[in-house]
Amino acid sequence: MKLLRALCLTAAVCGAPLAAHAADYTFRVAHTNAADEVQDKGLQMMRDLLEEKTDGRATLEIFPNGVLGDEAQLVEGVLLGTLDMGMTANSTLSNYVEDYRVFDLPFLLTTIAALSGVIEKPEVYDMLEASANGSGFELIAFYSSGVRHIMTKVPVTDIEDIADMKIRTMQNPIHVDAFTAFGANPTPLAYSELYGALQSGVVDGAEGAATNYTGQKLYEVAPDFALLGWLNMTADIFMNKAKFDALPEDIRTALKEAGEESARWQRQYVDDQEKPLLDALVEKGVEITQPDPAPFRTAVTPLYEQMLESDTQRQLFAAVTAE
Repeated sequence: MKLLRALCLTAAVCGAPLAAHAADYTFRVAHTNAADEVQDKGLQMMRDLLEEKTDGRATLEIFPNGVLGDEAQLVEGVLLGTLDMGMTANSTLSNYVEDYRVFDLPFLLTTIAALSGVIEKPEVYDMLEASANGSGFELIAFYSSGVRHIMTKVPVTDIEDIADMKIRTMQNPIHVDAFTAFGANPTPLAYSELYGALQSGVVDGAEGAATNYTGQKLYEVAPDFALLGWLNMTADIFMNKAKFDALPEDIRTALKEAGEESARWQRQYVDDQEKPLLDALVEKGVEITQPDPAPFRTAVTPLYEQMLESDTQRQLFAAVTAE
């Protein structure tokens, strides 16, 4: 006992850290974006808020860069209960929660501020939660992945420039239909394969936000960036509903609060990063163009009716677009 006390005293005097208490609840959350990209920054904020709200009883263990699988595998992992929490592009989750297809509609919301205004409407968020629950998920937060543009190997200045180009899209039917309407040759491809596909010529370009274009260094193999703003992409954070419901009430409350507060912070952070990212890209030699979006909008307008396939989707669309 005297030896133990002496060792503890020595550790305290020398400044050596004593072992910290492990959290009672450690939630493994995975995504496919780069570490410290804007989505990852949001999860780091959520982790800090969760620890604060629970006095360290709950925390997140974050797995970036697709180390636990591609986005479809993450969704399946959450459904099966082998992964606590996933964060994917809305365009991936909407293959499972079909009402979320509303947020895949081209040119639906033109700014992140507009997106935040919509997400914070109680009637919209209630619909999103109900739709997630109906598919076996608990919605934790709606982050932003930025406004999406087009990256290519040659400059794009108008809609004719992407005619027949092989453009990588997400594995989502609305994205494929949109780029078909633009006149391109959409090529669904896992995000983890994009750099190599651009480098080898499997695809001529891709759609994406300045955040992942920068974070994944895609400018190295596609040095032209057309600011089209064709999609305001959300990143959804979700859990298995049964697993969430089995948690103590205070942990459930802390998770939801940390999710909501971190999402508000993260969406603003993404908005603030856009111009500095574009300025940095120019310094790296990227040629930035600004094609007129009007012909692109006109091309996809006829698709809206066929994209909204159910009454609940039409009701969500009406709530999102209501003044």
